[in-house]
Amino acid sequence: MRIATWILLLGVFVVSAMVGAPVKAQTVPAPANRMAPRSHAAAESNPACQRILTECKKLGYIQGQWKKDNGLWKDCFDPIVKGGGTPTRDGKSMNVPVSPSDMQACRAAEGHK
Repeated sequence: MRIATWILLLGVFVVSAMVGAPVKAQTVPAPANRMAPRSHAAAESNPACQRILTECKKLGYIQGQWKKDNGLWKDCFDPIVKGGGTPTRDGKSMNVPVSPSDMQACRAAEGHK
């Protein structure tokens, strides 16, 4: 009789765990959107980064026009600050006159090596 009780209790436990699992899974918050654009708050508040942004704007780069290969951040600022890249427009390299000290200061503010 004792073994039958344990089997019954174990069965009730397993069934309650199986029934409760979907409910628990539904209450877990959804993960954050991994495709969300990263914040440029550090760049916008850093004087060196602001000078780079100003030069990009003088060359006609416009915020939000990354799909047209003319975006302020993706096509001009990011290649300069992340290094290893050159700003482009229509597939052609653009020379942006920024000082090496501004690039280094901005990279430090953005957290790049």
